[in-house]
Amino acid sequence: MNGAVEAAGHASEERERLAARAFTAFADNVRNYAIFLLDPDGIITYWGEGARLMKWWTHEQAEGAHLRLLYPDGGSDDGTAEEHVREAEERGEYTGEGHRIRSDGSTFWAGVTLTALRSGDGSLLGFAKVTRDLTARRAADELLQAAAASADAAHAEAEAASGTDAARSGLLATMSHELRTPINAVLGYLDLLELETDGPLSAGQRQHLTRARTSAKHLLALVGDVLDFSRMEADQAPLDRQRFRVGDAVSGAIELVVPQARARGVELTDAVSGYAAGLAAWGDLGRARQILVNLLANATRFTGPRHGEAGRITVSAGTAAKVSAEPGLHGSGPWVYVRVEDTGTGIPADWLQPIFEPFVQGDTGLAGAHGGAGLGLAISRRLARRMGGDVQVRSEVGVGSTFLLWLPAAPADSLQTGGVEGQGAGDDAASLSDEHTATQQAHPMRVIADVVLAELERVLFAYVARLRSDPATPSAHGVDEALIEDHLATFLGDLASTLSNLDQVGGPEGERNEALKDSTELQRHIADRHGAQRARLGWSESEIRREFTILREELTAAIRRRAPQLQDAPTAEARRLETERALEVLTQFLAVAERLSVMSHARASAARAREAE
Repeated sequence: MNGAVEAAGHASEERERLAARAFTAFADNVRNYAIFLLDPDGIITYWGEGARLMKWWTHEQAEGAHLRLLYPDGGSDDGTAEEHVREAEERGEYTGEGHRIRSDGSTFWAGVTLTALRSGDGSLLGFAKVTRDLTARRAADELLQAAAASADAAHAEAEAASGTDAARSGLLATMSHELRTPINAVLGYLDLLELETDGPLSAGQRQHLTRARTSAKHLLALVGDVLDFSRMEADQAPLDRQRFRVGDAVSGAIELVVPQARARGVELTDAVSGYAAGLAAWGDLGRARQILVNLLANATRFTGPRHGEAGRITVSAGTAAKVSAEPGLHGSGPWVYVRVEDTGTGIPADWLQPIFEPFVQGDTGLAGAHGGAGLGLAISRRLARRMGGDVQVRSEVGVGSTFLLWLPAAPADSLQTGGVEGQGAGDDAASLSDEHTATQQAHPMRVIADVVLAELERVLFAYVARLRSDPATPSAHGVDEALIEDHLATFLGDLASTLSNLDQVGGPEGERNEALKDSTELQRHIADRHGAQRARLGWSESEIRREFTILREELTAAIRRRAPQLQDAPTAEARRLETERALEVLTQFLAVAERLSVMSHARASAARAREAE
């Protein structure tokens, strides 16, 4: 009899342990709710990971503190922490809505349920608290009640740059533009050397060639940063303003940075899901993704193993009704944020603001070790502020850094769809595309050439990422990035040069068509070698045609996004037509390259089949 009782007791204890582990796993993995436990006096005894991501208080800060830690001074709209604990104890549960405070002082509108936990004999064991971020829903309710026609809280753009700043920006833009052509030529000749068109190379020569190409690409990236920055200084950087899903910006950025993080052994966690992924923000989706790529790339570069554990980067998102008072972020809200948190080296306190200044680098002992022009964060903050938001940072040396991208929320969209899932910007979306045009780039083909060069890295990233995940290109899955790119940067650089020169052809239409048909020797050579390389890797003809389709789609998207703002035409429709005509020319060049690659692939495949017989 005693044995049976003892066995039953052990079984009960095991059930309790399993239940405790299940609760812990549930509270740590749920992202749309903050779940935590309190003792009978209102002291927090367990703080789930979902609670940390939503409220920002760490486990060390929250556990052992009273519930009032999460309330504004004097209590919230719905009462004080003590009142809520007392009501839950007396009635069994408290449910309400009100402002709650994050660790940095920012607030959000929370929907809360505080439930009393009692034992079988009725004695109070403590409380369970569940919180949901309702900032977007509440803001949308207010807009609907007020019959507001728009949630646009954009701010006026900064005053025009002074004459000195304009001259400096113009000089930087001109220098950057002119430097790209010789740098791309250098890359082209380096590729010709690697293709051994003039004879075989030794192992030492190949090593020198690799270093030269790395340096040239690094220089080209620096020039691109300077050009992008100078365009913003001169208010010529294209920028749209429309509603978009936060999840789209985050997933697109993470996809581009994952290979870099994997190579460094950094754990990159996407904690943006469900409700947070569907949040709607006002701004330029492409520019928001560009900012996040920069923040994630920086976090990856400065995060490494510590105390035998892998470095970690966590990306989360949410909303806030109000934010802590910091320079650069103005307006009544509500706001959407994306939070990039790392366990890296951290940034000294006296460098938290200088790192956002252009060309500031080196003295931190950080950027200098990793290269760059010192423009990434300067560009990111300027882009965010032009979209009505900001980029902010909090950091502790030896602990890590947290960067936040703030953007104005579009709460009406979030209310209608739990985000804007399946919903585009709509015909009524406000567009703030810059009216400034680069009149010095009046020729449509030169505009297309400039866009191809400016978007080169972004196109390459997207091209590789899509090939690695596209069901129609299984041969690319898991293949090294360099093998997939296969001199594509050189091909596109030479193609841009050819497009730019077409505006200078003059002459009859027949001469232009002949120039299009001939293309350039380098492009033909690369296309021919590309088909042979794909045959060696075991690709099929359909996979080659699919990769050219992806390349066309990415180039077309980039050109349609940026070129119309740069074309020198009197109306938006005229600029669009100029862009489409130039795209037709670009498509002809890509068709020639595709045909040459397919033919080369067929020849190489046939030769390999004969060798195998």
